[in-house]
Amino acid sequence: MVNLFNNTAFLQIVEVILFILIGFLLYQIVNFRKIRKNDLEKKQAYTDQLTGRGNRYLFLSVLDRLIKKGNKFAVCFMDLDGFKQINDTMGHDAGDELLIYLARTFDEKLPKNAVAYRLGGDEFAIIIENIKTTRDVTKVLDYMKKQLEQPILINDTSISLQYSLGISIFPEDADNKKDLIMYADDAMYYIKENGKNGYYFHNKTLKAKLDNKNKMEKDLIEAYEKKQFYISLQPRINLNNLDEICFEALLYWNHPVLGKIDSDYFIKQADEMGIILKLDRYVLDTMCKKLNTLKENGYKDIKMAINISNRHFMKEDFVNELLKILEKNKIGYNEICLEITNDIDIRKIKTYKLMFEKLKQHGVSISINNFNIKYDDLILYKELNIDEIKLYAKYISKDSNLNDKCLKDIVSLSKQLGNKVTVCCIETKEQLEKTLKYEVDNIQGFLLFNKIYDEYIKDIIKKYDKLKQRVYSIIETAKKS
Repeated sequence: MVNLFNNTAFLQIVEVILFILIGFLLYQIVNFRKIRKNDLEKKQAYTDQLTGRGNRYLFLSVLDRLIKKGNKFAVCFMDLDGFKQINDTMGHDAGDELLIYLARTFDEKLPKNAVAYRLGGDEFAIIIENIKTTRDVTKVLDYMKKQLEQPILINDTSISLQYSLGISIFPEDADNKKDLIMYADDAMYYIKENGKNGYYFHNKTLKAKLDNKNKMEKDLIEAYEKKQFYISLQPRINLNNLDEICFEALLYWNHPVLGKIDSDYFIKQADEMGIILKLDRYVLDTMCKKLNTLKENGYKDIKMAINISNRHFMKEDFVNELLKILEKNKIGYNEICLEITNDIDIRKIKTYKLMFEKLKQHGVSISINNFNIKYDDLILYKELNIDEIKLYAKYISKDSNLNDKCLKDIVSLSKQLGNKVTVCCIETKEQLEKTLKYEVDNIQGFLLFNKIYDEYIKDIIKKYDKLKQRVYSIIETAKKS
């Protein structure tokens, strides 16, 4: 009998087999590690590092899969209300803790058919599957809202979580990823601008509003390019000296179909889309030219009030830009009054104060427009070196909940701080009578003067004496009432 173990050929075969087995085993180990590494990298690529939730990439991937699947589902876009303030006042660590808490609440409280994703910052998305009606969506959202309403303690501070959330439905609202995301985002911003702390479904009415908004943006750009914006003037009367007058610039859009459109109807949108910077520059330059025209026609003691958006005012080079425009048009700095709206971010009050001081050093006066008589405005009153506040006549009408003493105290406080008070939008004799009783400095409104359009600028100089007598008569009559 042949001894196989002593057979050289057999041993060589065994060695080859063992070598192959070892090589295969090593290959499997390496491949397993590679697969595991790829899985880990893939998981990291699709996971938000702070909260552990799926990120934007995973959200988009899941959307693609669900759209191919074809079943009805909801896309929800969520944005925390006041999150920036928490970061600014309590620090970013507190903000991170809040986001982690929110993600953990999603994990624990959302039903199996709903999954949350962190898109970035304080923005989250929730996909709700297996729905038949909007009621299936509201059940989930109402339950979630109830869970999130419970105050939480961060850095020994109790915080009530509030958010705005918009919803779009597949396939009712859209059958593609791009529109589903856009519609949910639009609905979220709609609720954010209309009360916050709630949710809103995308619908045909909202779509129509957004279509109108998009059309308005397109029309505004076209109107600027075609030079359809113009300036009207409204006189502001100095009760202590009727010969001294200030003209306020009122921007309007001379629409080719709709005619003259007041800025109230488009200024907010112009601000949001950034075209407000161009409009502000146009108003500044145009008003300087109008001021020179009025001076050439013999009127000397005159001043121009020009509204400037906060977006423009906060630009670093605004003061230099303004001074260059005034110098180019040979306008004295003291001939201009800048009107700033009162929606000033209190957290940036130091920056505003610095800007105000620069302007005051050059002799430019500053007015706070639309003074609302609220706590934030009183802080502005104290901190900012302003020349004037503008108080709307609606606060002295029969419907106002402010009594005479309150308004009298506001005027008194303003004068103690060295500020003048202008009451604008006076439309009734009752408003004028009360205004005169408070001994304010300036008055303005349609009861006294209408807007003066370009074609009447020269006439106003010729007729001003007669108009002044009319105003004087109205004031004297009101004083006797």
